[in-house]
Amino acid sequence: MKQLLIILTLILSTNAFSQTLEDRAAIRACDCVQKTENLNDENYRKCLANSLANEISANKNPNDIQLIGTVNGIQGVLKKIDSIVSTNCVVYSKEKLDILRKKFYSDSKQSIVNSSFIIGNDFTEEKKYDVAIESYEIALKYDSLFVPVIDNLAACYKKKGDLDNAIKYYKKSLSIYPEGDYALMNIGVIYTAKSEYKTSNGYYKRLVRLYPDNAEGYFGLGKNLILLNEFESALENIFTAHKIYQHEKSEYVNDTQKIIEIIYQEMKKINKEEDFNKIAKKMGIEIK
Repeated sequence: MKQLLIILTLILSTNAFSQTLEDRAAIRACDCVQKTENLNDENYRKCLANSLANEISANKNPNDIQLIGTVNGIQGVLKKIDSIVSTNCVVYSKEKLDILRKKFYSDSKQSIVNSSFIIGNDFTEEKKYDVAIESYEIALKYDSLFVPVIDNLAACYKKKGDLDNAIKYYKKSLSIYPEGDYALMNIGVIYTAKSEYKTSNGYYKRLVRLYPDNAEGYFGLGKNLILLNEFESALENIFTAHKIYQHEKSEYVNDTQKIIEIIYQEMKKINKEEDFNKIAKKMGIEIK
């Protein structure tokens, strides 16, 4: 396999977006999602669709209208808007996310809940998952909304290989704390393990939207997209993860390097080597 040398280059621009239809609509969509209080997947999709419609209506550009003249055309444009918003728009400020984390990860007001939680954690470290689950369930009887217990309960089921129960509790966690990065990442991993890649992608995309500096969302999404043969989108996500890992001086940069090489070989097989290089250039990455 050809070894690719990846050199990161900094691209400076006065604007985060260029002037394509997708970019103009993405500016509107970013403003929409930032103003939306309950930013669930349905509201997010509404922001994308409404922003595209408003942009078309405001400019009445014949080329734009022609671009969305078919269902596939509309879906393609919305997909590009989603990609731009995910990587360029700060949905929630870091301060707001920190406040939410502190709110949902603070100690319970009931001492028995905190005690049972600690006991459960001790059993988890000893890999005694069944007993740990019993301790966590005791905690939940007294505080059914205590997110740390729910997350750890899900993690125990995941380690036992009981993926359905793990999903059940991660979903419960996210119903209480939709911005929980731990639950978002792990439920994405589980759905990937179940080969439900599109479902997994939904959670990874939410993770990317909320935590654009967290490489895990891009990394998981990129790997899934490879399995779906969506190599261009996979490459953009893996490049983004690679840049974050390099900035963090993370050892995971070796993993993204290997995945980039795999994507290169797959795209080369279908005569898309030029597209690979174009994406690398757009992402500010030089390949030698």
